[in-house]
Amino acid sequence: MGSGDKKPFGTWTPVDFLAPIPPAYPNWSIETTNPLPYRPFKYGSDYFVTTGIRRLDWDDWIELDNQWIRYQNIKLARLFGERASRLCMTVPEACDAALETMESVSEYLVCRYPSLFQFKYSATQKQIQIKATGEVYRIHSDDPLKYAALLIQDDLALVIEGVDGQHYLIAGAIPLPGFWRLEDKFNMSLTEIHTTGNVPQFREKLQEGMERFFQKMTSVKAFVRYNYSIQTDGELTWSSSIGSEETFGRGRKDARSNPCIENIHFRSERQALRRLPRSGAILFTVRTYFLPIIDISQELSVP
Repeated sequence: MGSGDKKPFGTWTPVDFLAPIPPAYPNWSIETTNPLPYRPFKYGSDYFVTTGIRRLDWDDWIELDNQWIRYQNIKLARLFGERASRLCMTVPEACDAALETMESVSEYLVCRYPSLFQFKYSATQKQIQIKATGEVYRIHSDDPLKYAALLIQDDLALVIEGVDGQHYLIAGAIPLPGFWRLEDKFNMSLTEIHTTGNVPQFREKLQEGMERFFQKMTSVKAFVRYNYSIQTDGELTWSSSIGSEETFGRGRKDARSNPCIENIHFRSERQALRRLPRSGAILFTVRTYFLPIIDISQELSVP
């Protein structure tokens, strides 16, 4: 696990709440279940920027589809590669929240996708097995956030409220960032993350509502929001058109101009949010959907 400067985190009293057990996903197949076609944009010159947060049905917390194997192979290469320690980081104060994440994700997956996951037990430990690949991961490990990320197509991030009322990024498994590096944002407040990332109209339209929402968020409701951007290359993990992943401060502003149409891709994130009842941390599961703009332009009404 990585670590950063300690922050004066607030205290949290554990809540006696268990998320509802989801039914098995109807007719789910690792071969035939297509990604859902999220198109989170509107038309017109007077587009009003909002956080776009809405209630999420607990059954739909994590979405898997027939791209699972592709994402899994990419994540294995990234999270066990030379950049692994920079893609998955956890401060010591967040270790219980990381474990709670692995526990929650595993319990959900075994119920929701029983054709892909099952629990295995030994005399000393509980494990989760991926039936399609044979991989087996311990629920209680030295880096639970990494192994939770290897079960799903989402990246994972944990934030905790400080005594100053700000929420800080204190753990993450981010192998598919696209435009940002966990090492640059680690231990920052969400406000600082958005302002340093030049999020359009953040201070004017989003900051106050976002901070109020997180302060009031409880464990009994889950939420979801979507965003989208245009990427001028076809690389899911890191947008090479903005420069090297080894370089600090790279972002969308650095993208090469005038790319050919074949290189332009539509990138959308489905961000599910929930407050973990034991640790009080807010967990983000971030699923990236990525496809050529040529393909999306063929859809009805999109052009």
